[in-house]
Amino acid sequence: MLNQFFSSVQYIATRKALDAAALRQKTISNNIANVDTPHYKRSEVNFEDAFKQALEKNPRRLVGFKTDHQHFDINSHTDINSVQPTIWRQNDTFSRADDNNVDIDVEMAELAKNQLMFNALIEGLNRKMSEYKKVIKGQG
Repeated sequence: MLNQFFSSVQYIATRKALDAAALRQKTISNNIANVDTPHYKRSEVNFEDAFKQALEKNPRRLVGFKTDHQHFDINSHTDINSVQPTIWRQNDTFSRADDNNVDIDVEMAELAKNQLMFNALIEGLNRKMSEYKKVIKGQG
């Protein structure tokens, strides 16, 4: 499993960012699918700011996992694993007479941006795995 290879923070950050990118992809696709739906309001995913705040509160600290309900919590008050992406509906604007606020150009740009982020995360995982393969083969 990947979490055996990565530091706890690095593993959680990558996993959470990939989850957010997947949700963002679905959300943007839904916006695009409803570009001509009257009264439809676009949605967007919020994740990075909440995750950054969680990391700033408690960077690289040990997070303990309890194996018994009587064990004490270790740094559970700032568990970055609890940060979840949220969907926000933009109700305060409209750009057309039918009260729909989806701008296809904005959505396509967001889609491209999200794809770049997803690709960068996957590339980072691939590089890390290549490093471990070299170590296992005795080449690094």
